[in-house]
Amino acid sequence: MDLSIIIVCYRGWERLSKCLDALDSFTGRDFSMEVIVVDNNSADGRIDGFEKKYQKFRFIRNRINGGYSNGCNLGASHASGNNLLFLNPDTVAAEQQTGKLLEVLNSNPDYYIISCRQVREDGRECRASGSFPGLFGKRSSLQKKNALKENVSFPDWISGSVMMMRREIFNKLHGFDEEYWMYSEDVDICRRARDLGGEIALFNNITIEHNHGGSSRIDIVTISVTKTEVQISRHLYIHKHIEGIERALFHALIIADNILTGIITGITGLCFFFIPKLFVRTLIFIGLLRYYFDSLLRRSWISRRSVSFI
Repeated sequence: MDLSIIIVCYRGWERLSKCLDALDSFTGRDFSMEVIVVDNNSADGRIDGFEKKYQKFRFIRNRINGGYSNGCNLGASHASGNNLLFLNPDTVAAEQQTGKLLEVLNSNPDYYIISCRQVREDGRECRASGSFPGLFGKRSSLQKKNALKENVSFPDWISGSVMMMRREIFNKLHGFDEEYWMYSEDVDICRRARDLGGEIALFNNITIEHNHGGSSRIDIVTISVTKTEVQISRHLYIHKHIEGIERALFHALIIADNILTGIITGITGLCFFFIPKLFVRTLIFIGLLRYYFDSLLRRSWISRRSVSFI
């Protein structure tokens, strides 16, 4: 098997349907593949209909919503492909573009993790890469000389929404770190890949559609949880990959910003609770206060939602 495509979903069924429709249209002429869908305990019964509609694909029901890392690792444990492509359920991939991505991965053994240009349905660009977080100096990597200058770049990290790697590299990295429930797990795995001497490559001449925000924007509660987890994952990354005074300062700056900004936006949202876009800020502030209090008591930056939480 050339490629295992792994998709982790939590509800967001309309976008998942478009994603699977696109994959269902693949002919298999240039590469063999399997599709594995991990449902992170959506618990609404909708997965049954998808199993009946897409009988060529494999569906795995996670007994918990263990987050993106946990879902990806679960899917990978059932995969048989030599290469793994992790796709968000709000992506729409074309066979030709997927084949190109697979080709460049197999042609470049020093590329540990690769991705491509991502655009929304209306053509707007999506952020697909970035530099490692840090306070002291820029942490972005140097561009590789003489390497398809206009077509490939070498950022520090690439988005987990479209991420391809060889199975042997995934195993070498021990998969995604399940201490992250949602967000920063892609930055973390790219950091670990670079620490092992591998390249992170993004191909600008290959494109996959990504209509960002499917599963994370279902309702006001889900939005508040995921936005809170953005900040939690930042703290966890800092704890794992930054040392000394820089680590302490970085934590302190994020906490101060979240508290000071949260007081203003939280009170505003409480006053205008009837406006969802404002009230969600109150829920985020409450969630962060609870997290910081728990972290102080437990001396840990891990989210309560993580499967690694004790």
